[in-house]
Amino acid sequence: PFRDQAVLYLVEPNEESVSRIIADWTPNKATLKQGPLYGNTAFLYFLGRLPDELFAKIKACKELVKRVKILQEVNLDFLTKEAQAFHFDMGRSPSIYPDLYLSKYQTAENISPMQEQMVQKLVTVCATLNEYPHVRYPDENELCRNLAFVFQQKMNEFVGSNDSWWYNGDGLHPNSDRATLLFMDRKDDCLSPLMHEFTYEAMVNDLLNIEDDRITYNSINAGTAKEGMTDEKTTKMDALLNDNDEVWMELRGMHIADVIKVLSSRIRDIVDSNTGSTLNKAAKGKDGKALSVSQMAKALKALPEYREIMSKLSQHMQIAHQCMDVFTKQKLLDLSDLEQTLATGKTDEDVVPTLKKILGEVVTEFRGQPNSVMRLRLLAIVIVSQRGLESQEQLDILLEEARLSEKELNALKNIEKLGCPLVRAPQTGAKGRMGKIRSTKVSAYHPDAIESSSAETEYVSSRYSCVLKAIMEKAAKGELSVEEYPSVMPLPDAEGMLGPSSMSKAKSVRKMTSSSLKWAGSSSTNSQGAKKKAHGGRQIIFMAGGMCYSELRAAREVMADSNMEIVVGSNRFIKPMDFLIDWKNLGRKEA
Repeated sequence: PFRDQAVLYLVEPNEESVSRIIADWTPNKATLKQGPLYGNTAFLYFLGRLPDELFAKIKACKELVKRVKILQEVNLDFLTKEAQAFHFDMGRSPSIYPDLYLSKYQTAENISPMQEQMVQKLVTVCATLNEYPHVRYPDENELCRNLAFVFQQKMNEFVGSNDSWWYNGDGLHPNSDRATLLFMDRKDDCLSPLMHEFTYEAMVNDLLNIEDDRITYNSINAGTAKEGMTDEKTTKMDALLNDNDEVWMELRGMHIADVIKVLSSRIRDIVDSNTGSTLNKAAKGKDGKALSVSQMAKALKALPEYREIMSKLSQHMQIAHQCMDVFTKQKLLDLSDLEQTLATGKTDEDVVPTLKKILGEVVTEFRGQPNSVMRLRLLAIVIVSQRGLESQEQLDILLEEARLSEKELNALKNIEKLGCPLVRAPQTGAKGRMGKIRSTKVSAYHPDAIESSSAETEYVSSRYSCVLKAIMEKAAKGELSVEEYPSVMPLPDAEGMLGPSSMSKAKSVRKMTSSSLKWAGSSSTNSQGAKKKAHGGRQIIFMAGGMCYSELRAAREVMADSNMEIVVGSNRFIKPMDFLIDWKNLGRKEA
């Protein structure tokens, strides 16, 4: 016990938290605890709204009540991923997919406790941002509709019970407009989380071991090299890749080839600079040859002013090269070209191939791929991108070549629970099954996924653009269809929902067609762009079921290309493997 000390609780407003607090102030014969654990002062802070029944439990604990100095709801029941992104750390274990997609709770009047908890957390996000948003959702998505209506109800309750709280667009803050919250559902785009993407952040999260922004990488240094020798030592180093790392913030949205170019150029500039003349001289031996990494590290010790920046640049160079090592080992260049053709419906030469030809390439890839998870991922991309295969015969052939385990096969079958059939329903009037297969062309996953126009740097290995990007672009311009994305409450006049009239349309960049230039990019500026002053109300996008890193990057790009502030969030941010594991969990019984 700490009976001479005060105690401060900062907890979630749930049954478990309140029970543990009360236990601290209640005698327990089983544990021989005879009295309170702490002194005469207690401060209680709850991350969200405290339900009445839990407040009643606290009031019933007399030992606690007489010591409480503060009991307050602070509305911070979320985590920030970066400046414009948040998540709830929900769905990692256990998976929330059975609750989202198999639940018996299917109406706004009767949503599941987990869904209600997710909505309540979203209310604290809007409370923190001082936003009382217009709420929109995809018209044909029942989950989003239910979440939207429950959110509106919870948000109304919050506003009604907090007289001193203000929000943007309330009439008292003329320099701000009311925000818009758009609910989205992961099952409406099952392709984007599966695709290999070659921007820095996406590759790090897909190919390397990173957990909660912490990564361990191999660092080459000269810490133990003897004088006059060029021995190098590799040590394991930890790094946090978040907004506190300015180099990471600048490079994370760039293609990996550009990342390595930028890092090499920065390091070369330091070595060649006038102030780095000492280093430049030290980097030359008697014969004028450049020193090794180990010798360079020794030279840097004599220049402490370079130590921090060179350490950071070196860190990212080594992480980027680790990504490229995996990229080369897994032969992702050719695989990505196949994925891009399936997703966009066209080759890098703008040709629409037959499905039979592409499936032949898929089979060839299966035969040369030793990793069954990679085969599962590619087969999932085939099925999802084409909205199901043409026939059971096609599926049987691909399954035989994919050589999946029973668990992997069951996971694949579960995508039908997300609305994607393994085999499309037969079309009436077709002239013979095999003749139909031979004449079928590869189709694009979604028209908007290849019409997005704001990307300034184009790589033919990165032709596909996630569906959410086109939706965010329309929302930023005030062009998002009210019929397709209705609002819970009536929207203001259309003019008030439009983006800035001065917004110019970004031009598309022609893609290179030579197969030997799959990694060649344009010389335009990177996706971060110059920061612009936000105009109009915030656009808040919430993705139920997990947001992938290509969508996070897309939000930054749309915000940089427009005058609209965009905030994105989800129950969590997912890697391709996370998504496949969630599929597996759809095999559980309905909640």
